[in-house]
Amino acid sequence: MDGPRHHYAALDGVRGFAALSVMVYHLGHWLDVPGLAVNSGLAVDLFFCLSGYVLSLSYGGRMVGAGSLSMGQFFRRRLVRLMPVIVVATLIGAAYVISRGRLNGTDIPHAAIFMAVVLALLNLPYPWAPHALGGPQVFPLNGPQYSLFLELFINLYWWSLRRVDQRYLAIGMIASCVPLLYVTGLGGDVPATFWSGLPRVGASFFIGVALYRLAPSCPAFMVHSAVFVTCMGIMAILFLWPVEVPRGVEMIWITVFSPLLVLSGARVRLSPGLARLSLWGGEISYPLYALHYPVFCWVNGLFQAATHHRMPMVEMPLVGITVLGVSLAVLKGIDEPVRARLSRRRGGAEATAPRGRAAYPVAGAGVTAPARNER
Repeated sequence: MDGPRHHYAALDGVRGFAALSVMVYHLGHWLDVPGLAVNSGLAVDLFFCLSGYVLSLSYGGRMVGAGSLSMGQFFRRRLVRLMPVIVVATLIGAAYVISRGRLNGTDIPHAAIFMAVVLALLNLPYPWAPHALGGPQVFPLNGPQYSLFLELFINLYWWSLRRVDQRYLAIGMIASCVPLLYVTGLGGDVPATFWSGLPRVGASFFIGVALYRLAPSCPAFMVHSAVFVTCMGIMAILFLWPVEVPRGVEMIWITVFSPLLVLSGARVRLSPGLARLSLWGGEISYPLYALHYPVFCWVNGLFQAATHHRMPMVEMPLVGITVLGVSLAVLKGIDEPVRARLSRRRGGAEATAPRGRAAYPVAGAGVTAPARNER
């Protein structure tokens, strides 16, 4: 394993753990098992923070001046990174809804299914989706896709302001979004909370941008390995805590411990074995996050049809194993090959850069590296 990949593996491990925690929470929620990782929705805010940090690293040198990217070029790169898995997830989800409707005799208007598929493939919300289709989720075929919509939205907003001093932009956005987020609370996945998703993504994404831009002036103790270990422990306890924490605790996570985890994780060196495990976790994290909802629908639907009983302790490991298998198959069989082909057609440095993991910087070094998993 080469030095840089070894050095930045810790943040891949963080992403893998966070994605797995989200799946555990959703399985408990969908199968009516209380107390399972109920605060793991805060992983979404961690993902947004990581995104701001890693995109600043990957594209900071191409924002203005010679070699800069236009809005269209940047948008295309983000679509290449995010959309192959979203397309697969949409097709799996749509196939399930259509099959369930035919078997159960559920009357779902064809126009509604068509609208849900088209909007999902465009990564746009469908806030008026009927309940039989998956409403009130704004992405009825794949509920967690709302965060990917917010991700792409904030990416484009950030790029449209690329000529603004990034330090002042980040500070201004944080100062605007954090108080608003405290008032609105976390949300974005259903129409009633949809607009609260904007300050949510704005706060964490621009905290990540600020981390990258202001890291050189951070005190040394903030990037010590002990800080990373402490923040990892806090994340594990918080995510797995069996009762929902108050909003104030959520805000402390978003503004203090999530940023410290990202900042310190960029400097942690792992043992070779742990680094390989962490890098694999980083590879699988995005497809696992994007695919676990539609895969769950299929496994749960088939299980219920076969047994006519709800057995969460059987279904949960069955779903988990299936999601991991499908995610790995989609990653290696579809996502990576499609992105590699599209990158070769686009040409340039990214056409030959290895894909699948993030090339994270040494915090504060102010260097750029090939983007392998920009999400």
